[in-house]
Amino acid sequence: MELFFTNNISGSEAILDPEESKHCIKVLRYKRGDEISFIDGKGGLYKGEITDTSGKTCKIKIKESIQKYMARGYFLHMAVAPTKNLERYEWFMEKATELGMDELTPIIGDHSERKVFKPERGERILLSATKQSLKACVPVLNPMTTAKKFIMDSAGFNGIKLIAHCNEGSRTDLVRYLEYNVPAEKGERRFLILIGPEGDFSADEVALAVSHGFLPITLGESRLRTETAALTTVAAIYFLGNHR
Repeated sequence: MELFFTNNISGSEAILDPEESKHCIKVLRYKRGDEISFIDGKGGLYKGEITDTSGKTCKIKIKESIQKYMARGYFLHMAVAPTKNLERYEWFMEKATELGMDELTPIIGDHSERKVFKPERGERILLSATKQSLKACVPVLNPMTTAKKFIMDSAGFNGIKLIAHCNEGSRTDLVRYLEYNVPAEKGERRFLILIGPEGDFSADEVALAVSHGFLPITLGESRLRTETAALTTVAAIYFLGNHR
């Protein structure tokens, strides 16, 4: 199934923007009268008939809609430091979206080498991965912020808060923790996870996180790259937070 995207929906009509319209009509050769499927990025899947291909936009008459399409049994917010090699971070964004991620916040740690992140390209990657994996919810991409500010602003988060780091001190194995601590009610399965830069979180950042209710976790004995550690946590929650 080929999925398109638009949030320009009014009643029983939807309009694809010029970029999506070009891909639909010029590249894939859909024409008036053909039926297509599209998402609104907020959980809605729609099926409709193309009614107008004139101009730079494509109009669709909606025939069927499904809300909360492929809804998961948990909410996951990842706060991950962008890597020096941005391609690695973009790879994580794509794969995390395929598995299931609701929100992403790029953070700057005390040891971060990359302190600039352009959201426009990131949003395109998240949308493309959403459509490719046949999902209807596009992850929210938040503005970049410092790890310390993010931690302090997380006080109102109602759910499980975890921070992965390699520093000395007591840490809980992620998989073992999830096996015994995932809430029974799916509506209560809310996770907020911090993953630091290549140089890891500083001791001050870890201490601040712990003081704000984050549980320090370990992902095993191997030293993992930032994007590997981040995707490992997404995959663990996908299996243990959803299929229980």
